[in-house]
Amino acid sequence: MLNSLEYLNFSKYMIEAIKTALRFNPSPNPRVGAVLVDEMNNIKKVAAHQNKLSDHAEFSLFKNSDVSPEDTLYVTLEPCFHDDTSPSCASTVLETGIKSVVIGDLDKDERTNGKGLELLRENNINVQIEKGINEFLNPGYKSKNNKPYLIGKIATSGDNYIYNENQKFISNKESREISHYLRATVDSIIIGKNTLMIDQPRLNVRLKEQYTNPIPIVMWGNNTEDLQTFKNKYNNFLFYVENEEDSFSDFLLRNKIKTGLVEGGNKVLSYFFEHNYIDKFYMFRSSKKLKIGTKLDTDITNFLHNGFQTSAEFQINDNLLSTYTIK
Repeated sequence: MLNSLEYLNFSKYMIEAIKTALRFNPSPNPRVGAVLVDEMNNIKKVAAHQNKLSDHAEFSLFKNSDVSPEDTLYVTLEPCFHDDTSPSCASTVLETGIKSVVIGDLDKDERTNGKGLELLRENNINVQIEKGINEFLNPGYKSKNNKPYLIGKIATSGDNYIYNENQKFISNKESREISHYLRATVDSIIIGKNTLMIDQPRLNVRLKEQYTNPIPIVMWGNNTEDLQTFKNKYNNFLFYVENEEDSFSDFLLRNKIKTGLVEGGNKVLSYFFEHNYIDKFYMFRSSKKLKIGTKLDTDITNFLHNGFQTSAEFQINDNLLSTYTIK
């Protein structure tokens, strides 16, 4: 049975590295996972960078391990070139004698940024790049914008409806599982007041693996009626009240939130597009027709058409996932 992330063209070994990395938060460092695979394509060991004071994923993977030159290393981010804060992972790879490495994206850290890749290739190591792995695992890594990195998400039917009171789910099981992996990669999950009142969502990560849940945030608007009642009921949620707060970006930064997944409807998504808060967008489109309900606002389609570009498309059984990034 396929893991849902394989629909994003991630190899099964990189998926194991991602799943391991998501169990830890070595902030301010990026999450990194590593997998050692033998010549018979069997996984020998998995490891991750667990916290900012612990060994990097590669160093942890190789420690006390029987590494053969025929093994292949899969690691979610280019092995670091620098050794000012920890031993250089690229040099550590060389010491093992391993001849095949697959990395997931170059490290944008200026101390590495291609230097680790170059060092490996200069020493006759076959290095392949599986693009998009680190971008998925660490949204907004080394982003130059001085604001939180926010991902928008919506599911629509084949006839462009995003809500129908008789249809609990619009997207399929695999798409929903990908959405839960997205939740596991961010600090917060953001919805609107109406979604909270109507759906009473849990806003947690529901996967077989146990991951840290993002902080739930509700865009409450200006009307504070019933606010305290919901604060008492959802005491682990944060509530953003426009007339009591500064900008939403400042609100997130004050709460030490650097990334978020916006799962609201038309009103909430339009707010985030209008304020130029959205950095990436995921649209899951089902082939099913609903014929009745709430349609996706044309303003959102216009925002995507004018300010974003399609970065990738993935067929997920009867769903089509389109991802968008800012032009």
